[in-house]
Amino acid sequence: MKKMFSSFFHFIASVVLAAGAAGYWYIAGDITVEAASEIFLGVFLAASPLPFIVSRWLIAMRIKRQLRSSGITCSRMGALTELLHVDTIAFNRNGTLTEGNVFISALVPEGMTQGSLLALAASAEREATHPYAHALYDTAVQRGLHLQRHSAARETESFGVEALIARTPVRVGKKEWLQEENIEISAALLTRADQLATSGQTPLFVSSSKYARGIIAVRDDVRAEVRRALNALKERGLSLILLTGETKRLANATGKELRISEVRSDLTGTDKAREIRLLQSRGAVVAMVGDAMADQAALRAADISIGCPSSLEKPPAHEEEDTPRDPLHEELLRGPSSNTQEPKPEPLMSPEDAAYFEAQTLRNQGHSTNYTPDITLDSEGLPSLVTLWDTCNAARARAKQNLWLSIFFLLIFVPAAAGALTFLDGTVLPYPFVGGALALLLLLLIVNAIRE
Repeated sequence: MKKMFSSFFHFIASVVLAAGAAGYWYIAGDITVEAASEIFLGVFLAASPLPFIVSRWLIAMRIKRQLRSSGITCSRMGALTELLHVDTIAFNRNGTLTEGNVFISALVPEGMTQGSLLALAASAEREATHPYAHALYDTAVQRGLHLQRHSAARETESFGVEALIARTPVRVGKKEWLQEENIEISAALLTRADQLATSGQTPLFVSSSKYARGIIAVRDDVRAEVRRALNALKERGLSLILLTGETKRLANATGKELRISEVRSDLTGTDKAREIRLLQSRGAVVAMVGDAMADQAALRAADISIGCPSSLEKPPAHEEEDTPRDPLHEELLRGPSSNTQEPKPEPLMSPEDAAYFEAQTLRNQGHSTNYTPDITLDSEGLPSLVTLWDTCNAARARAKQNLWLSIFFLLIFVPAAAGALTFLDGTVLPYPFVGGALALLLLLLIVNAIRE
């Protein structure tokens, strides 16, 4: 968008300059309208923004051609040249920096068994969409735990899940969220949660009614190749910042592990977008790397949006015919049967509560399904960003050469076409000559851009 406005103002400036030169000679030089028109055309061609536009377009095409062999795609051509001006890159943690292999690393019950704690959390999370919820539910099903149905549930972004089970509110999520709901958490659980977060695990508090019943810690380790990629980006002079919805202790532990000095934690999608706008207000040119759906708000706010295929998205497993089926899993996924002849049970929640949960669900649905980032990395994810950066950086020299050629043309031919040589006993440069020189310049820019 900035480049488009720059080209527009350049076009207006060339028209004004050409009109000024033609008007001067028409009035002071006492020439005909036809001669003034020729001066106008010559100055306009010499000052035209066409060489600068073609130069940027050719460099972008060169980068795109070099990336064609990889899986990196670009939906906005200008992003490839604008990437050269980026000085700050922001990352999401889960799915972007991590392996995507979420697993339960610890069960810390209080007043119940480990199995009961996991079953309670999985019962609340069984319809949630977050990868942590999938890990809890799948583990409970694999262990054959008895899961209860919930009468209603809502998922709050970056905080957790709330469900009604046997008319009792059950919450699974962050400590801060449960404390806002006046859930009583023991000092022993708070201390244990800090220890888990410091060691790189995510503590999920589980509460029933007004009391915390324990902690389920999940883990998603950082990918080894991501460490190398981030080190390579820092060597290239880029500032890195981590924007995550994880707790402060876990975010700081991840930042320390990856040597990222700037870390922002406990962020929702809107918070991430606000942090990016704050960086931009300080003069930073920011590229955001994240999931095209989960980090959509932050990607839209960044100067350049870079979609990274989430490692949390696993390809669907094709079940073989001789694979034994899990009746409990199928029964939970199927839900209540609509063909049963039994009388309908009494509603487990009041109409007011049902309306509340429905309103909260609708409020949290705000993502657009047709959003496409400016640049989408290949299946390797973050390591391919280094390849992209090096490819763009290699084209920087050609871009500078073309820029200086265009400036040299403008400085030489604009004064000549405007009649400056007449003050040195020369003549006004005719517009056909200027047009031919412009054509030669464009040909030179093309050859310089595509040569190996």
